[in-house]
Amino acid sequence: MVNLLKLEWLKVKNYKAFCIFLGLYIIGLFAINWIAYQFQGEVKKNNVPVTIFPYDFPAVYQTISWVSSWLLYFPGMLMILVITNEYTYKTHRQNIIDGLTRQQFVAAKILFGLCIAVVTTLSCFLIALYFGSDYSGSVSFNGIQYIGFSFIQTLCYLFLAMILALLMRRSGLALAVFFLYGLVFEQLIGGLIDYKVLGDGTTRFYFPLEASDVLIPITFGKNVIYNNAPSQTVLIITCLIYISLFVVFSFRKFQTDDL
Repeated sequence: MVNLLKLEWLKVKNYKAFCIFLGLYIIGLFAINWIAYQFQGEVKKNNVPVTIFPYDFPAVYQTISWVSSWLLYFPGMLMILVITNEYTYKTHRQNIIDGLTRQQFVAAKILFGLCIAVVTTLSCFLIALYFGSDYSGSVSFNGIQYIGFSFIQTLCYLFLAMILALLMRRSGLALAVFFLYGLVFEQLIGGLIDYKVLGDGTTRFYFPLEASDVLIPITFGKNVIYNNAPSQTVLIITCLIYISLFVVFSFRKFQTDDL
């Protein structure tokens, strides 16, 4: 496992997109929350009884994780570019010739995705501690489960990006499908099934990205926007099933592909 991680690190350490997209995620996460924090501070000073973005404990963990969910396309783009570059420069073929098995090749990408998820989750945690302690004047770990939910959500986005990259092999096409599916098609298909076919309004919650998004709603969203959503346990199980399917399909796809 360590050797696979070393191999991935050698491939990405000088890759500009690696630093750019991770940097955009971390800087964007801090900057957006800093702006929202300043806004909420002004609201508090003027004694306005409105809390749109709570930064006190324990709600700060949910706030930071929710903001993070809007930025996960950056790590997803990175995952797609790293994998499609293997096809563009034929390094995947060279790795197999040099003795790497097909299973090890995919395992290396999975480990890479896990490392990215750890980095993004740790960023959420540290930023939540910073804003939460500054706003509250103390530290609490109540509500920290939302940081764990953020890890699960990140894996959903990354491993969806992985299977798309393996299926399409071209970065432009994979990126287009990734964005269109996440921002348009999943909502569109889910809405059509919900309101034109089944009529129960809950089917969309069982799509891969939507399930992970609903797991971390905006602080007032659970009772207002997602009042008919499944329980957290059901959503977590749904996300884990999709993550497992993405991993299994990735192994099978690369195993049966022509190099």
